[in-house]
Amino acid sequence: MALFNDHIEIRRAALIEDAYGKHRDWDHYTVVWSGLGAGVPYLRTRKTDTPIRETALSKAKIYLPGDLDVDTADLISFQGKLWTLEGEAWKWRMGARRYTMIDVRVVTK
Repeated sequence: MALFNDHIEIRRAALIEDAYGKHRDWDHYTVVWSGLGAGVPYLRTRKTDTPIRETALSKAKIYLPGDLDVDTADLISFQGKLWTLEGEAWKWRMGARRYTMIDVRVVTK
């Protein structure tokens, strides 16, 4: 397992409703968890096939110590970017220790 030496932050925003419908209020987010974890980016960045869309998709696995409350709508701050979750968090034990693993992705230009 990689060393826990990456600063990672889990951010959560309330669901609000306005004239356009419901959306997350990311201007007023709450930090649910902040600390050291292990972020393991995939080796390759996937670029789109069409030249019209000049974006790239990066993915990573993030390992966090403890049995953390992670919601699929949370944003993860890692490597100076805000990553979105892919699916639910996976939790496991190793003896008396507990860990949480999440798959994340970020789209960049």
